[in-house]
Amino acid sequence: MSSTSRRPDSVLLDTHAVAGIQRSSTTACGSTRNGKTIEVSFFAENPPCPSKLFVHSPDMSPTVPPTIVCTEDDLLLLRVDMGRERLPISPRHCDYFIYRASAPSLEMLQRPHPFFHDCDVGVLPRPDGHYSVAALVATSSPGLYNLHLFHSDVSSWSSRSVSVGAPQREFPVEIPPDSCRLHHHFTSNVIAIGGERGTMGWVDLWRGILFCDVLDESSSLRGVPLPLPWKELSYNNGNGVRFGSPVQHRGIAFIRDKGCLKFVHLEISDVRLPGNDPETGAPSFRSDNWVLTTWSNAKMTDSFEDWDKDYTVQASDIPIDSTRISQALDNGPLHRSQDNGLVAEQLALHNLSMSQPAPCVNGKDVVYLVARKKFMHLKAWILAVDMVKGELQDVVEFGTRRQFGPSVIYRPSRISRFMNLVKKYTNPPTYYPR
Repeated sequence: MSSTSRRPDSVLLDTHAVAGIQRSSTTACGSTRNGKTIEVSFFAENPPCPSKLFVHSPDMSPTVPPTIVCTEDDLLLLRVDMGRERLPISPRHCDYFIYRASAPSLEMLQRPHPFFHDCDVGVLPRPDGHYSVAALVATSSPGLYNLHLFHSDVSSWSSRSVSVGAPQREFPVEIPPDSCRLHHHFTSNVIAIGGERGTMGWVDLWRGILFCDVLDESSSLRGVPLPLPWKELSYNNGNGVRFGSPVQHRGIAFIRDKGCLKFVHLEISDVRLPGNDPETGAPSFRSDNWVLTTWSNAKMTDSFEDWDKDYTVQASDIPIDSTRISQALDNGPLHRSQDNGLVAEQLALHNLSMSQPAPCVNGKDVVYLVARKKFMHLKAWILAVDMVKGELQDVVEFGTRRQFGPSVIYRPSRISRFMNLVKKYTNPPTYYPR
C-alpha cells in the first residue's frame, strides 16, 4: 500500500491493469505463450480509492491494457492481449492468467482455450487448494448452454452441454412489450457460491441467476429470480422501456461470511434534453435525482419472496455534513467549470450522472457507485454510500475512463484479505506508456 502496510479487508480493483512494474511482496512471475516473462504485482488501497494491478511483459500488446476479468477469494483471472494490433481485440491474441495472492503465483491457462466473453466466465476456489475456471456460453438452442471448465489439478479444458432443468419462476406481472428482453437470459457477470459441488451463478442483472454445480458432471441449470425493476416497467404509459446494459444500474455479490446474496438497484430520474452535449458528444440528460435500494437473499430458491428489502436511500435526502467530503465534492464532481467567461450552473449531489452500483463484498451495508458530472463524461469519481445511516461515507477521484455499455471500471474484491502486505514498496513504480 502507498502509506501503510495494513491489509484492507476489501478493495475496489481498477479493471484496467497498469502497464508497468511495481515489485513488492505481492509480485508473481510466469511465462507467456512465447516463453517470455510476465510479471504481476498488486498495489492495494483502502476503498473507495481504486487499487491497481501492475503487469509487464515484452509480449503484451502496447496498446490494449490487461483486463481484470474477475476475482474470487485469493484468485484473480487476468486477460492479456498479446497482439500487436489496436482495437478491436481478437480472441486469438488473448491469453488468460490466474494470479494467486496468498502465495503469489501466476499461471497461464492452457491454450487453445474456448471462446467466451469476459461476462461469461468466473473462477471457483476449491477446498483442496485447486481451482476451476468456468464459462457458460449460450447456444442457438433455447435453454441449452455449453459449459467450459478448466481444472487446475489437471491443467486442461473440458466441455459439456448443460440445460435448464429448473427454469426460473414466471414473473408475477405481465411484462410490457418494450421490456420483453426480460424473457431471455443474457449473462452480465458470474458469482461463485462454492461448496462441495462447486456452485456458481451466471447472473443476468435484469432478470435472474442460472445456478450450476460445476463439479457435478450430471448437474443442470436452475433459475433464481432477481427483484423486478418495477419503476422502469411502468414507464411510457405502462409499455416499459428497452433495457440497456444492467451493470450500469444493478450490482450483486455473494457475501461469503454471511452466506447470502446482496443486491443493489440504482433508479435514476432524468430527462432527455434536445441534441447532444457539446463537451461529450453524447446524448444530453438532466439528472433530477437517483435512488439506491438494497436487498438480501439467504435462501436462493426460485421464489421472488426470498428477497428481503434492506434499505433505500434517495440522493436528495443525503446530508453533506462532513467538511472533508463537502470539499471533495466541491473540488471534484460538483466543481463549477467556466467556459468563455460563463460559470456553469451549480450542481448538487442528486444532479450527478450515476452508474455501476456495487455492494460492499465484506458484508457492510455500503454501496459503491460511479459519479460523473454528466452522462458519458470522461472523468469519474467513486462514491461510498452508507445505506444504514443514509450518508455519503466517502468520495474519491477515480480518474479518466470512458463509459461503455457492458463494461465496468472497477470490481469489488476480497483478494486483499489473503495478501502478505508486510513489505512496503521500496522503489517507485516503472510505467510503460501505451
